[in-house]
Amino acid sequence: MGFFRKKGKEDKKFKEEREKELEKILRRYRGIEIPTEKAGFRTTSREYRLFKETEKKKKNWFELLSGLASKFIRVSPDKGTAARIEAANAFTGLQVTPTSVMSFAVMSILLFVILGILFMVLVPSMIIGGIGIMAIGAATAYFILKYPLNYVKTMRIKASSQVVLSILYMVVSMRISPNMERALRFSSANITGALAWDMRRMLWDIEMGKYYSANEALTDYIAKWKPENEEFAEALRLIRDSQMMTPERAEKTLDESLKVILEGTKTRMKHYAQELKLPVMVIHMMGIVLPVLGTIMAPLAAIFLSNLVSPIHFILVYDIILPLFIIWFINNTLNKRPTTFSQIDMSKHPELPPEGSFLMKFGGAKRIAFPVLPIALIVALVFIAPAAYYFMQNPGFLVPPIDPETGKYITVEDPNPILTLSMSSMFIMGIAFSLAIYFLLSNFQRVKIGNEIRKTESEFELALFQLGNRIAAGTPTELALEKSLDDVKDLEISGLFRLTLRNIRNLGMTFKEALFDKKYGSLRYYPSRLIYNVMYTVVDTAKKGISYAAEAMLTISSYLKNIRETQEYIRDTLSDTVSSMKFQAYMLTPVITGLIVAMAQVIIQVLVFLGNRLGGLGLGEAAGGDVGLGANLFFGEMGASSITPAIFQLMIGIYLIEVMIILSIFLTKITQGDDKVAQWSLAGKILIIGIVMYFLVSIFATTVFGGLITSAVQSLGGG
Repeated sequence: MGFFRKKGKEDKKFKEEREKELEKILRRYRGIEIPTEKAGFRTTSREYRLFKETEKKKKNWFELLSGLASKFIRVSPDKGTAARIEAANAFTGLQVTPTSVMSFAVMSILLFVILGILFMVLVPSMIIGGIGIMAIGAATAYFILKYPLNYVKTMRIKASSQVVLSILYMVVSMRISPNMERALRFSSANITGALAWDMRRMLWDIEMGKYYSANEALTDYIAKWKPENEEFAEALRLIRDSQMMTPERAEKTLDESLKVILEGTKTRMKHYAQELKLPVMVIHMMGIVLPVLGTIMAPLAAIFLSNLVSPIHFILVYDIILPLFIIWFINNTLNKRPTTFSQIDMSKHPELPPEGSFLMKFGGAKRIAFPVLPIALIVALVFIAPAAYYFMQNPGFLVPPIDPETGKYITVEDPNPILTLSMSSMFIMGIAFSLAIYFLLSNFQRVKIGNEIRKTESEFELALFQLGNRIAAGTPTELALEKSLDDVKDLEISGLFRLTLRNIRNLGMTFKEALFDKKYGSLRYYPSRLIYNVMYTVVDTAKKGISYAAEAMLTISSYLKNIRETQEYIRDTLSDTVSSMKFQAYMLTPVITGLIVAMAQVIIQVLVFLGNRLGGLGLGEAAGGDVGLGANLFFGEMGASSITPAIFQLMIGIYLIEVMIILSIFLTKITQGDDKVAQWSLAGKILIIGIVMYFLVSIFATTVFGGLITSAVQSLGGG
C-alpha cells in the first residue's frame, strides 16, 4: 500500500507541474501582445462569460417581444422561412427562434384585427379607419418576419466600416509573426463595433474546442462572410493561405489581400454611386417636391371640405406619414451601401467635452463644461414667446372659431396677414434655431477634434515613411527622429516626433516609453486609434531588431497610402450626388416650401373672400336654373376655412424641419458612414440656412402676391 501511495503522490505532483507548464505555454501562445491600456480588449474566458452575461441582460425589444409572444401562442413557420431566420440568427447572434418570430408576427396581426373591429364598432362611420388599422397589422407582421434578415444588413453595415482596418492589422501581424491565431487576436483587439464582437466570438469558439485550429475556424468564417462581403472573404482566404507559402511569396500574398479589399471597396462604391441617382431623384420628387406642391390643394380642401377635413388630417399626412416614408426609403437605400472606413475615435482625447456640452476657459482657470440644452431652450423661448402672446391675443388667427348654432367655422378678418404669418413663422424659427444651436454647440468642438485627428492621420503616412527611411539607412532612433523633423516640420504630425524626442532626451525614456507613457507619452496628445496601433506594431517589431522596425514602418506607410487613395477615390465618386443633395437641402426645399406657404395664404384669402361675397349676394337662392344650382354647389356652403394660413404655415414649417434633418442624415451616411458628430453638425448648419431662406421667401412672396390680390379685391368692391 505504501508503494502505491508514494506513486500516487508522485503522479499528483507530476500532474500539477505539467498543468502549470501547460498553462504557461497556453498563456504565451494565446496572449496578445498589446499595450496594457488595451487589456480590456483581450478575449479571455472570464471576460467572455461576463460579455455573454451582459448580452443576456440587454436583449433588444424584438427579442423580448418575440419571447413573450411565444408564451401565449406558438406558430411554426414553413421550412424555408425557418431556414432563413436560423441563418440570420447564426450571423447576428439574435436570441430568437423561428417559432418565436412567427408567433410574434401572428400575434401582431390578431391584435390589430381586434383593434380594427373595435374601432369600426365604436365609430361606425369610419369603416375605412378600421380597415386601415388592420392593414397596419399586416404591415407590422411583414416587418417582424423580415426583421432578422434586415438585422443582418444592419450588422453588415456596422461591421463593414471596420473590414479594411481588420485586414490591415491582420496583414501587419502576419508579416511580423506568421501565426494565424495571433493575427486574429491582434485584429479583434484593435477594431471596434460589430465586427470586433464577431471576431471575438470566433476566437472563443477556438478556445472552447469547437475548432481544432484557427485555420479551421477561419474557413467557416470565410464561408459565413462570403455572401455578405466577397472582398473581405477573399482577403481572409489569402491571409490564411499565406502561412503555407515561402516567405517571399507570403509577403506578396499578404500585400495582395489588402489590395483585394481596397479594390473591391472602390468598385462597390463606384457602382453604388451610379445607383444612387435614381434613389436621390425619388427622394427629391416623391418625398419633397410632389408632397410640397400637393399642399396647393390643401387650401382648396380646407375651404370646400371644411366639415370633413381638419388640420389633424394634414398634420398626420405631412408631419408623420411622409417623413416616415422618406426615412424608410432612405434606409433601404443605405442598406446597399458598400464597405467604407472606420470612424475617428475621439474617446481618449484630453479636450473632448462631455455629451451635450461644450468647454470654455476663463483666464488661467481649468476648462469648464457648459450644458447646451439650457441655451437652446432660451433661444426657443426668445422666438416662441412673442408669437404665443400674439396668438393668445388673437386666437381666431390661429384656430378659426366654430359657430355653436350651425357648427361651421367662422371667418375672422385679419387686418395684417403679413404680421400673422411672421408670428406663426416665429414658432418654426424657434424650433429650428433651438435644434440648430443644440446640434452645433454640442458638436463644434468634437468636429474640430475629429478634423485634427483626420489631418494627423493623413500626414502620418508621410511621417512614417520618412522615419522608416532614416532608420533603414542605419541611423539611430533618436537621430532619425531629429532628422525626420526637418522633413515634416510644416505638418501637424511633426508635434508627435518633437514630443517623442523630448521624452527620450530630457526624461531618459526608451522609444516605447516616450510614445506610450501614461503621463508623458507623446501619443497622449495624438489620440488616434490608427496611429496608436501602428506605433505599437512598430515598437513590437523593434524587439526583433531595428531593421525589422524600419521595414514595418515602410510597409505600413505603403498600406496607409493605398487606403488614403481609396478614400479620395470614393469622395470623387460621390461628389456629384453629394452636391445635388446639398443644393436640395440648403436651397431648393426651403425656397419651394416658402413659395407654397405664400401661395396658400393668397388662395385662402381669395376663396374666403369669394365665398363671403357670393354668400352675401344670395347667389345660390336668387339665381335659378343651372346657374343657381352650380353657384350653390360650389359656393353656397363655402365661407370659412377649417385651416388658417398660420396653421398651414406651422404644418409646412415642421415638415421642412423634418426633411432637412433627414437629408442631413442621408448625406452624412452616404459620405462618412455612421458618424453622429458630423451628422448633427451638418443638420445644425442646414437648419439655420434653410429656415432663414424659408422665412425670407415666404414673407417676400406673401408681400408681393398679397399686395396684388388686395388691389384686385378692392377693384371688385371688396375693399
